[in-house]
Amino acid sequence: MNTKLDNITTQYRKFNVNQALTEGQLNEFIDYFEDQDRLSRTQLNGVGLVCGFETEMFSDSGQIIPGVGNQQQEVRSIVIKKGAGVTTDGDLITLRRKIVDAKEVTINTASETYTYYRQYTDTYKYPHFYSGDVQMPLLQLVSDAERLDMIAAGVVASSFHPVSEINLEDLQKKIAILYLESYSNEESPCEDADCDNNGAEQVSDLKVLLANRSDMDFYALNSNGYDSIYQRYNSYEALYNTMKNVEVPRVILKRDVTTELALRTKFQNAIQSTSIISDLDHGFSAVANSFNVSMDFGGPTLRNMLDTVLNTGSYDFQYRYDLLKDLVDTYNEIKGLVLHLTAECCPDITAFQKHLMLGPVGALLNLGDNTPYRHQFYNSPINTNEDENKDKLNLLAKRFVRMIKNFQSFKGPITITPSFMNTPLGEKALPFYYVADQSMLESWDYEKTRNQKETYNLSYHKANLATDTFIQNPLAYNIDKNDFYRVEGFLDMPYKIAMKNINDLKEQYGLAFNVSGLSLERATATATATSTATATATATAATAAITTPIQAAAATTISIKDLRAKLISISSDITNQVSNTQRALQTISGLDKELKLLNTVDFKATESGVSVVKQNPKEDKVATEFLSDLLDLKSGLEHYGGVPEGGTLYLVYKSEEDDAVLADFALPYLCCSKKDPVFLALPVSKLCQSDAPVPFTMIPLDGDIKAFVGGKEITAITQTAGQSFFNPSMVPTQNLGQPISFTVNEDPVEAVMTVHALPNVTVTAGEPIHGEVPDHPDATVVFTITGPLTGLTYSANYGDGQIRSGDVPSTGKISNIYKLVPGQKDTFTPVITISNPNGCSKKFNLSPIEIVGQTTLKCLTGLEITIQYHDTKGPCPGGHACNSARFKLLANSIPLGNATTGTNIVNLNNSSAALQAGQAYAEGETSGRSRRWTYTILPDEAQAIVAANQPNDGFISFSLVCADSSCHTGVAWTTLKLGGAVLYNGCPKNNFLTINPCTGEIKK
Repeated sequence: MNTKLDNITTQYRKFNVNQALTEGQLNEFIDYFEDQDRLSRTQLNGVGLVCGFETEMFSDSGQIIPGVGNQQQEVRSIVIKKGAGVTTDGDLITLRRKIVDAKEVTINTASETYTYYRQYTDTYKYPHFYSGDVQMPLLQLVSDAERLDMIAAGVVASSFHPVSEINLEDLQKKIAILYLESYSNEESPCEDADCDNNGAEQVSDLKVLLANRSDMDFYALNSNGYDSIYQRYNSYEALYNTMKNVEVPRVILKRDVTTELALRTKFQNAIQSTSIISDLDHGFSAVANSFNVSMDFGGPTLRNMLDTVLNTGSYDFQYRYDLLKDLVDTYNEIKGLVLHLTAECCPDITAFQKHLMLGPVGALLNLGDNTPYRHQFYNSPINTNEDENKDKLNLLAKRFVRMIKNFQSFKGPITITPSFMNTPLGEKALPFYYVADQSMLESWDYEKTRNQKETYNLSYHKANLATDTFIQNPLAYNIDKNDFYRVEGFLDMPYKIAMKNINDLKEQYGLAFNVSGLSLERATATATATSTATATATATAATAAITTPIQAAAATTISIKDLRAKLISISSDITNQVSNTQRALQTISGLDKELKLLNTVDFKATESGVSVVKQNPKEDKVATEFLSDLLDLKSGLEHYGGVPEGGTLYLVYKSEEDDAVLADFALPYLCCSKKDPVFLALPVSKLCQSDAPVPFTMIPLDGDIKAFVGGKEITAITQTAGQSFFNPSMVPTQNLGQPISFTVNEDPVEAVMTVHALPNVTVTAGEPIHGEVPDHPDATVVFTITGPLTGLTYSANYGDGQIRSGDVPSTGKISNIYKLVPGQKDTFTPVITISNPNGCSKKFNLSPIEIVGQTTLKCLTGLEITIQYHDTKGPCPGGHACNSARFKLLANSIPLGNATTGTNIVNLNNSSAALQAGQAYAEGETSGRSRRWTYTILPDEAQAIVAANQPNDGFISFSLVCADSSCHTGVAWTTLKLGGAVLYNGCPKNNFLTINPCTGEIKK
C-alpha cells in the first residue's frame, strides 16, 4: 500500500544551470510539493466526505428500491452518484471513468451504474481490511464497461456475477466503500540506449467495494487500522441519542392554592412528577464519561446531590425549582452542542488513509439523520465556527457540576440586579442562590471567560467581581439592553418591609415595574403561631440535610420611621422633664445600637444582613390582595426570580398575622391592585364585521374603555343609553383578523376580540340554458362566484325548493337544473349565502329569474308513432285477431297523415297473409298475423296540434278512430319515440292516450 503522509519530505534542492539531475533530486522535488499539497488538504481544509456519493438500488423496472423494507424485490443495479471526499492521506476522491485506449480518466460523472460484482482480494495489505494476515470478505462492484475491460485484460469471465444474485436482505446489510488502491508498478529494466521514459509507475485505482457491517466493526474500525476519527464522532451520535429530551414542567397557579403547603406542593410536583431528575442523572453522567468531566461531590453520587439540592422542604423551595431550570437549560445547551463537534485539528493520518465509507447500500440521507458507517466531513478549525464548541461544552459541563456544588440557602439584604429575560443562561446575572466564587464565575459564561472577563458577570454577590463601579453598582449605568431585573433578598422577610425596600430601590434607580403583595389566607393569631412554629421546625430539619449552610440566618431591619419616633420620644422626655429617666436611657441605648448598625450598612452592605426601610409617605398604604382574587381576574403568573421590565412583581405571604414572604411571581405588564380593580368582558371573543354591536360587562361601570390593535388605538366603541358597546363594523379594514385588546381606565384587561372580514365576493346568475337537443323543457342556470375563493363554502336556496351546500369550487361556478312545464313561464328567486373559514357569511338575494319551459311544439316535431298488433307480445286487453282494423290517428282531434299517399290510415288488417300497402310486420316478427304501422309527425302537423291544445298544460291527446264501418277496439300496441328514446311503450286504454311528448308523463 503506497501511503504518502506516513513520512513526508521536508526539503528539496534548487537546480543550477547545466546541472545533471539525479532521480533522487527530481523525486525529492516532486515528493516535497505533493506532501505539501496533501497536508494543505487535510490540515487546512479537512477530511471525510465533502458531498454526494449517495447509493441507490434499482429493480428491473427501473424503480428505486429503498434501503430497508420489501425483501421480495430483485436488485438489477447499484448506482453511486457523483461526489467528493478527502482521505486522511490527502487523496482527493471523485467518481472516475476510464477513457478508452488511454491512461487518463474522466471525473465528476453524474453517476456510475454497477451491474456486476466479484470477490475482491487486496494484494497490497491495506491495514483496515486485515486482522493479522486475514482479509475481511469484500465484494467489488463492476460496471458493464469495466467488466469488458477486465475480461480483455485477462480476468476470468466466470468470476463476474450479476448483482441480482445477491439477496436483497443481505445487500441491505452491506456497507459501500470507496477504496483508492495505491501502488507502484515495478520498473522494467532499461535495455535501450534511451532510458528517459522509464521509471516506476505510480497507480491510484478507485475500487467500489461492499463489506458486511460486522466485518467493518471488526476489521476496518477496530483492528489493525483503527479509525479514531469515525469512532469518536460516532460516539457523539450515540451520546446524543442517550441524552433524553428534558424540559421542566411549569408551575401553574389555580384558585385552590390557598395555603403554604399547597403552594410548596405545586413546586414539589413540578420537580418530582416526571422522570426529570433520573433523566438528568442518566444524561449528564453519559456526558461526564465521554468528556472526562469531574463529578467529585465528596462522596455522594450525582443522583444523591440532585435529590438533596432539589428537595423543596426548606423555605427557599422556589429557588430549588430555579436551580432545576438552570440545570436543565445547561443540559440542553450541552445536548445542542454534541452534534456540532466536527472540527478536527490535525486529523489522525491512519484513520482512513485510502478509503471512505458511504454507509449502508441504498441508505436514505435525510437531513438531520445520522447514517451509520458513513464518514462525515471533519473540518479543519480554520474553516468552521464549530471549533470552539468542545470548549463550550466542557465549560457548560463544569457549570452543571458547579451549580450543584455552589447552591446555597441564603438570606441577606434586598438587591436588584439587571439581567436578561430570553437569553442563554450564561448571559444572565448569577442568581444569589449560588456562591459566586472564582470557579463559578469561570464556568458561567463562555465568552466572558474566553476573553478573561469572568469577573465582569453580574451577580448579587459582588466580593469576587471586578471592582469597576459599573459592575459593583450596575443600576447606576446604562441598562438599555437589559429587559429583566433580578429582585433578591426578600424571602422570609415581612412583606411590608420587603415591599418598602424594593420600592425604595425602584425609586432610587428609576426602574419601570410595580410591586404588590398577595395573601394566601386569613389566619387567627393562634393559628399563625402554630403554623409558624411548624414551619420553623420543618425549615430547620430540611436545612440540616443540605451541605451548604444558611448565611445570615435573619435580616435585621432598621426603620427610619422607628428611629424618628425614638428621637421624638427622647426630645419629648427632655422637654417635658419626665422623671422616668430609666425609660429615656433605654430609648437612647436602642437608638445608639441601631445607629451603629447603620454604620455597618455603610461599609459592609453586601455582608451586613441589615435592611434599611426609609420613611416614605407614599408607601404608608401597601398594595395587597388575595391570590385567589387576582387569579379570578388575571392569568399568567410566573416565577422568574425577579420581574420583567415594565412588569409587576408579586410577593406572596401566608396572612396578615404570618406575613413572611414565601414566594414571588410576576406578570409581564404593569397591573392594577385590588384598591382600584378593573374588569371587562365580552359575550364572545370573535365577530364578523357585519354583526350587530355587543355590550361590555365592565367594572367600574363608568370606566373609560379603549381598544387597541398592535398598541395603536382604534375607534370601535359606542355608547347607547349609558351602556358601552363594541361595534365590529367600525373596525378599520386593515385591522380585520387581528387581535384587539382593551384597557379600562388605562389598565390592560384580559378580554381580547377579533373581528373577521366578510367574504369579498360577488354572485351573478347566468342566462337559462336549455339542452343541446330540445327534448325536455328543463333549463340549467349557472351562478358565478367571483373573488378570492380559497376556503369558502356556499349554501344555495335556488327558489324551486332545492337547497344545496358545499365548498365553493375553484372555478367559482355552481349550477341548478330547473324543472319546467313545456311552454309555461315560471319565476324563481334564488338566495345564495357565501361563508369563509372564520364563520362570516354574506347573503346574496338575487333578482328573480323568469324561465319558459321548452314548447311542446319542439317535442312533437319528429315524434315517431308506432301502432301494431303483435303476436308475440299478444293483443292488448280486449283485443283479438285484426281482420277488421283500419283506423285514423288523431292528435288533439287533428288527423295525422296524408290521404293522398294513404299514410292517414293505420292499417292493422291481417285478414290476408300478405302485407298490405303501408304495412310491415311487427317488431321482431317476419311472418304471421302481426302488423305494424309507423308514422313521424311533420312540422306543420305539430303546429296544428299545439294550436288545438287546450288547456296548454303540455299534454297531447292521441286517439284511434275507426276508418271503416266497424272496427275492433283494444288491438293497438303503441310506441312513442323522441330522438330514438322511447317515451311510451304499452296499450292505451280504449285506443286513447294523453301524454306529455317532452317528458313521457301519462295524464291520469
